[in-house]
Amino acid sequence: MKKRILALVMVAAMAAGLAGCGESPSPDASGAAESSSSGEKGELNLLAWSGIDDEAIQKLEEMTGYTINYTQFSSLEEMETKVMSNSTQYDVAMCSDYVIEALVAQEQLEEIDTSRLSNYEYLGTQYLSPSYDPENKWSVPYSGGGIGILINRDAVDTEITSYADLWNPELQGQIAFTDDERMALCITNLVNGNDFNASDEEAIRAAGAKLEELLPNIHAFTYSDYKMILNGEANILVIATGSEYKAAKEMDNWEFVIPAEGMHMFIDSYVIPKGADMDAAYAFIDAIISEEYLTRKGEDTNWGYGYCNTKVEEAAIAAGISEELMQIAYPEVDSSTTHYMANIGEASLIYDEVWTELKLSAGSKME
Repeated sequence: MKKRILALVMVAAMAAGLAGCGESPSPDASGAAESSSSGEKGELNLLAWSGIDDEAIQKLEEMTGYTINYTQFSSLEEMETKVMSNSTQYDVAMCSDYVIEALVAQEQLEEIDTSRLSNYEYLGTQYLSPSYDPENKWSVPYSGGGIGILINRDAVDTEITSYADLWNPELQGQIAFTDDERMALCITNLVNGNDFNASDEEAIRAAGAKLEELLPNIHAFTYSDYKMILNGEANILVIATGSEYKAAKEMDNWEFVIPAEGMHMFIDSYVIPKGADMDAAYAFIDAIISEEYLTRKGEDTNWGYGYCNTKVEEAAIAAGISEELMQIAYPEVDSSTTHYMANIGEASLIYDEVWTELKLSAGSKME
């Protein structure tokens, strides 16, 4: 497992930055924000992916001193719509690559002063300065992952080395495939030999037609239901690596494939919507990227989420997580063939239309 290089932040500069933020939580000796009673500082409106449990919210409330009002979203498109609607003033939001780029272009985000985050120095450099935020002004990385291929080798003998191999008729009814619109269609762009972020209408519609050809092989579209492979509903997962990790650690005979076309990768980050309570936002982000929060469950920590705090990866190795499982959590991919989503502007409307048509064809496979 290759070593992750720690992002270097000048201690003196950090101290000066923290000294200048009067109401921000002070770091304790471990670098984590001091805990305080939830609610004593007021309320914080959080917009994030669905799935953050009550225990996690309670821990964040204890660490920040804010009562957290958690609003969920199930797709990046839904997230963008909620921020743009301005119907609720969110103080912090989880977001990813191309939507961050789109929100910046529409002046919907506050600029981030990373010196106000005591845990920022522990973020791995491979997650910093992405193409959509080269100066790290608008987003703070939280976790990284991708869409790999996890195979139950007790049930599947077919050789699979690429996304394209999923179209093999031998795999009829055996695949649980990502139900994220852009992820699914962009992966299919690669199978068609087109650019991952194709914006040409002909290419996008060709991806929809190609993906429709895969429907006989798909048991269901899902974003994170890894249990399908454990209970035998599906024998192949083509979903986020965090969920594939959870499945693999409960299986005896599995194979994880980094596709030959190059793997689609993503970074889930936190952003601050325009008009947010900045003190609340900094307190929340500093807490949620901290080792204290991310490893709070001890041996029950889900190491597979590929947390961007390098101390968490070190803790996973120290906890004895196998090299094979670590390869799912932190896949060693060729950066020259790694695919990230980009802002494609109005072409996204064509993706929406194609996806809607596909949903009609998929029927109950896509709820």
